[in-house]
Amino acid sequence: MIVAVMAFAVSACTAEEIINALIGYSNMYISPYVMDGASQKGESVDEGSNNGFSKGDSLALVIFSEGYSPNSYEEGFIQTAIFDGNIWNADCASAFQPNTVEWKEIDNLKWKAMGENFEIYAYTPDVRQVLAWPSYNGCVSLNQDSIEEFRHSDFLFGRVITKKTNSYVSIPMEHKLAMLSVELLHSNEASVRVDSMSVTAYPDFWAHFVLDKVYCINKERKSVKTHRQNDSIFSVILPAQNIADGQITLSMSDGTQKVLPVVMDMEFGMQHKVKAVCSKNGRIDVVGVEKMPWGMIEGDKNDDEPKSYATGDVIVYHKSSNINSVTMVVTGDGYTENDLQYGGKFEKQARSALDFLFGVEPYKSYMEYFNVYIIPALSADSGADNYTIGLDRNTYFNSGWSDNGKDMYANDILLMNFVQTFCPDLRDGKIKLDNLPICLLVNDVRHGGICYSWKSGKSFAIIPTTEGEWKLPGNEETGISVCNWRNTFLHEFGGHCFGRLMDEYYQEESGETYDLGPIEGHSWEMPFGLNITADETGVEDLVYWKEMIGDERFPKVGMYEGGYNYEKGIWRSEVVSAMDDNRRYFNAISRQIIVERIMKTAKQKFDFEDFCKKDVDYDELRDANSTPSRNNSGLKEFPRTPAPVFME
Repeated sequence: MIVAVMAFAVSACTAEEIINALIGYSNMYISPYVMDGASQKGESVDEGSNNGFSKGDSLALVIFSEGYSPNSYEEGFIQTAIFDGNIWNADCASAFQPNTVEWKEIDNLKWKAMGENFEIYAYTPDVRQVLAWPSYNGCVSLNQDSIEEFRHSDFLFGRVITKKTNSYVSIPMEHKLAMLSVELLHSNEASVRVDSMSVTAYPDFWAHFVLDKVYCINKERKSVKTHRQNDSIFSVILPAQNIADGQITLSMSDGTQKVLPVVMDMEFGMQHKVKAVCSKNGRIDVVGVEKMPWGMIEGDKNDDEPKSYATGDVIVYHKSSNINSVTMVVTGDGYTENDLQYGGKFEKQARSALDFLFGVEPYKSYMEYFNVYIIPALSADSGADNYTIGLDRNTYFNSGWSDNGKDMYANDILLMNFVQTFCPDLRDGKIKLDNLPICLLVNDVRHGGICYSWKSGKSFAIIPTTEGEWKLPGNEETGISVCNWRNTFLHEFGGHCFGRLMDEYYQEESGETYDLGPIEGHSWEMPFGLNITADETGVEDLVYWKEMIGDERFPKVGMYEGGYNYEKGIWRSEVVSAMDDNRRYFNAISRQIIVERIMKTAKQKFDFEDFCKKDVDYDELRDANSTPSRNNSGLKEFPRTPAPVFME
């Protein structure tokens, strides 16, 4: 506990002292998303909008060692980030304290605490306010007529507990205030139209971050102008409070005003809809008041039950602003209704896998090119078939395998029909099935992972969410790779499925020798396996990385024998990479191959020099100044997953 206190106890923090205090901490990358069932299920997203956020939105972060929270008089650090439409970039940092504070621009977000486990508190708007921990004070806009002011009134808060990671951290953000909407039925038939609406209400509130509670400040009621969503619906965001007769006022086109006789007890995190009928004689009669969780669509059954995604709902993980986007789909098998709740097991695991992938180069630097969709599928049973013991599960895609993991299967015809039915970019004709990598996450704790690929480019990977951690065979010189199922996702989906890379592992002293001539996949319609060669001279087979050999920008690149499960007769470009032991590192030629596919799909010309300027060549397990290898004693050693299955 003393260490944690030292991390925050900084007296009289100036802007420069704040920056100096952040030096030495690891960089942090975030991927917040709004917990809003309706918006996540939407199939179209505004330009520059992702996961409920829009370009220019800001977010504040407070980070503590797990289990530690300072008293209000202790000084800590707030870091802010701004969304550029694709990723969140660091903005400023400051101390929180009951007096005025200084803000200083920062280049990177930091894990500003000691230890391995952290609590992250995130909130918006008013990210640069003076913060006396753990309370936040806010006030909704009194004029929510514009969409900007309406959105700026939406207080979002999220809290996660996580291990320190170099991957993106998903932060689920919840609407903490209440929304009041009035829907005017038959408004087009009325003799006098409604020009605007206002609500006399308390606009001020405060939040207790640790308790995750928001409270209305009953100080002074003020007139709050609502946002007009369309010709018949007016909405306003308020702290939850009691609404009485006379507080909702409609301003009519003839200069008169009408008051709606509405009484309601608002609740935080809920939306309240008043339905009123407009008559030709000018009357407006209230016919009903409904309450439902924020973001729920009208007509959803039993509002008190936890809400789950249905088969085919579309969760937008990331949306590109490019006209020609690069599309990915993640779906699942063996996930029951309980697993498919908003923010539930399936969504968390899918987001976690994608956070991991887009935390690794080159996906990290080229994320802006991608449309990534998470599409749930409801199964009757949890898990997958186990061929070893004859266990049969009733799942959507009928996935299964034996305990040795070498015969993994799922119904590929059903899977292809599924994405053609539900993937927005396929339905809209923006992409073809042959250019859509698909991941099937399987809700099963057993080890496994495999990729199925066609010559045309069509491919899908099966990734079980294996329990725990393990290590893969290796040596201390290059670092022992400690893995979980997300490393398998990186290898199978990021490497095989999208990158169309071949395995680079082999069994030492096996004597296995390749003598089958040039790699067949090199000549496919969409080449496969360009990261290996069957001829180190480049005469009989292509050496795709020959231009990198001797280039000082790629000091790791050379000729290393062994790969594709053969000890002899196959060469790879570097000693080790993700296509060997699933580490968070693609070698240089693999990064180039992945970027080439990105650019080709985006209908942009690949330029090698531009690639080099943007390239990041860093292996955290073996490069200088990297994080030391963790203690892996006692971890089970798992075999590598099988080679891809090539389909006719």
